[in-house]
Amino acid sequence: MTTLEGALPWYRHFWPWFIIAMLASAVTGSVVSLYFALHTTDVVLEHSDASQ
Repeated sequence: MTTLEGALPWYRHFWPWFIIAMLASAVTGSVVSLYFALHTTDVVLEHSDASQ
C-alpha cells in the first residue's frame, strides 16, 4: 500500500475547480434566462407577405 503524504488536498488542484466553474456557469446562465423569460414582454412581429 502506498502512502499519500505528499499528495495535495482536492481543493488545491485545478480540475475540480474547473468542473465546478463550468457547472456554476450553466446554472448562472439558466437563472439569467429564467429571469428574462419571466420579466420581459413577448414581442409580436408583423409579417408582411409579398403576395398581398
